[in-house]
Amino acid sequence: MSDNKKVNKLLGEVSKKYGISKEQLESAAQSGNIENLLKNTNPNQSKQIESVLSDPEKAKKLLQSPQAQALMKLLGGE
Repeated sequence: MSDNKKVNKLLGEVSKKYGISKEQLESAAQSGNIENLLKNTNPNQSKQIESVLSDPEKAKKLLQSPQAQALMKLLGGE
């Protein structure tokens, strides 16, 4: 599976899980602004996302996943 297909699949899964459009996810990833996304999620989801982003070890583990690597490559953040 190509990186684009992997990223689209990942974005689709995140989109469904959190009720956020793929376009919003792409825009937030490119701009680095997730605050607007978090206001669209329920409080438990926001806490989970903030927990990962605020804990360096959790964030490191997430960023080392193949899916995150593919997303960063697609967005030009190798």
